[in-house]
Amino acid sequence: MQVRVVSIALPVVLFATVSCAHVNRVSGDALARLARNGDQFVLVFGSLSTPAGQLDRPALRFLHPGISGTPDDLLWSTTISTGQRFYAVLHAPPSTKYLDAFNVEVGSETVGFDRIIYAHMREGQEPVAMYVGDIEVRPAHDRSAQGQKVVVESRDDFSNAERELRRLYPRFAGVVLKITPLRSSGPPR
Repeated sequence: MQVRVVSIALPVVLFATVSCAHVNRVSGDALARLARNGDQFVLVFGSLSTPAGQLDRPALRFLHPGISGTPDDLLWSTTISTGQRFYAVLHAPPSTKYLDAFNVEVGSETVGFDRIIYAHMREGQEPVAMYVGDIEVRPAHDRSAQGQKVVVESRDDFSNAERELRRLYPRFAGVVLKITPLRSSGPPR
């Protein structure tokens, strides 16, 4: 009987430990290991929300622009609706030697995605952290007339976000930049 209780209790404790982990945050140890190994990366951070659940499963995607005629490479994606902060590490896709550019898209699988940010970097610019804003997204009222799938508003909370980044990742020695989402969404995709 005692062996059975232990064998059931252990998976429950492990599940509770894993479920308390921040799924939208890279660990400080992993970030330190990347820097120590000399890996080139971009740390992106911000938040995503939708008012009163207006958008089913809002998602944020980071994509590397594909070569003409090829699809974009997905660098990282997450679904967040609570306004919770995210922290993610972007690496260059296998087809490039460094991360030269990326696009940020917001939306959902049900309504589609709009591109809101394009970031271009020079070789050797990493490691760098880029704040993409506190983004709120909801469905566009008339998607066909506006050519938009979603309406995006961004609040600039850079000073608080940078302070939180420095608290979470005190060993991060890279530069911290702010990139601003476009007011109007990009062309339909």
